[in-house]
Amino acid sequence: MEEVTYWNKEMETLPRERLEELQLKRFRERMQYLYDRSPMFRRKYDEARVRPSDIRTLDDIRHVPFVVKEELRESQAQHPPWGDFPCIPPEEGVRVFQTTGTTGIPVKVLLNKNDWTVHFYEQFMHFMYGYGIKTSDILFVPFGYGLYIAWWCFQAALEQEGVMIVPGGAQSSQDRVKNVFDWGATVVCGTPTYLLYLGDTANKMGMSLKDSAIRIVVAAGEPGANVPSTKKAIEGLWGAKCYDDIGSTEISNFGFECIAQNGTHVIETMFLAECLDPETLKPVAPGEVGELVLSNLCTESVPLLRYRMKDLVQFNKEVCECGRTFLRLDGGVLGRSDDMFQFAGVNIFPSAIENLVREVEEFANEYQLVVPKMGSGGHLKIRVEPAAPDISRDRMEQAVNRFIETAKYRITVTPDVEIKEIGELPRFELKAKRVIREDRADPTILGAR
Repeated sequence: MEEVTYWNKEMETLPRERLEELQLKRFRERMQYLYDRSPMFRRKYDEARVRPSDIRTLDDIRHVPFVVKEELRESQAQHPPWGDFPCIPPEEGVRVFQTTGTTGIPVKVLLNKNDWTVHFYEQFMHFMYGYGIKTSDILFVPFGYGLYIAWWCFQAALEQEGVMIVPGGAQSSQDRVKNVFDWGATVVCGTPTYLLYLGDTANKMGMSLKDSAIRIVVAAGEPGANVPSTKKAIEGLWGAKCYDDIGSTEISNFGFECIAQNGTHVIETMFLAECLDPETLKPVAPGEVGELVLSNLCTESVPLLRYRMKDLVQFNKEVCECGRTFLRLDGGVLGRSDDMFQFAGVNIFPSAIENLVREVEEFANEYQLVVPKMGSGGHLKIRVEPAAPDISRDRMEQAVNRFIETAKYRITVTPDVEIKEIGELPRFELKAKRVIREDRADPTILGAR
């Protein structure tokens, strides 16, 4: 393993007992802060008959009501444009963002100067040093900025620390490939889908990104960075190590993968994470899959407490090989509770299908999953493309048969496989729309926030 670097070694290696003492103290402070400054949270806590002074242990946190995204939407609908949940007046905001709106009306978020330049900076320093990025590195950002928070904070924090930034917005994918080489970039970021697409684009241009100076790839926005076959594909195309980055617009970025690449760390000095049964909302044991519930312990603008992420995760609280005591999410985000679907009596995560598809060398990286309407009698359908134009029909048929047999064994479902023409399936720069639910009007977006 490479040399481990820390942003704050003392805090990142705190014994769990001291770490939990710090979390309890900060949770109580944030709860009091919310009660004093946020009308929505004051109402919530009054209705639940719970006060910050009632929280004497971490177990007492279970008496604090959850927050869900729909509440934030309703608040902004009733009190436009910001709602009555922020803790700062609009005139203190220096940055504004909104959620992608893939699961409903977008939620607007504003950040004050302290959050943007102090708290977010500290969060992303854990990412930077966890990945092994140095101030001598050059970050290429192949992304056109807008209202979505993606990569804004990552770029701003690394720039503040002294890393050179090469902006790659408003460019074609071909130009971005060229700029990776021209600028000598050593770090690149993007969604797993787009990182794979850039690798394929380079190959079609007669170039290989393995010949570039890129040594670190940071992936976010989809669960692919911890899907084994996707991580392997990204690292193979780029000739670099691929690391996970987890966050959302509402709660901000909270999880990074260290150089041990053995799960995604939660910054527990800044966030309190719970893993709960999605049905009973009671804690599950370490190693069991549950829904991630997060509390932001440091920010000032919108410090959400007990926010239901809808992400399904598996906690590992053993000390990591890197020496950090921060808990890890084994496999990163395994899926979303609202993405998981049931077919033929089996619970299926889209990421499980992704892993199967990307294990087949005859299949390209793009795919679509069509989930039939329940009770229709239809089969689960997977649309794929050949990885290259010279793959024979016999070879593709053999690959399809192997894939179907593997799917039957791994997920106990026999899918139909539809071979599309190369380039026929849509390509994505942001989150990929891969799952088509025939019982819904619009596609479900894999890994949506």
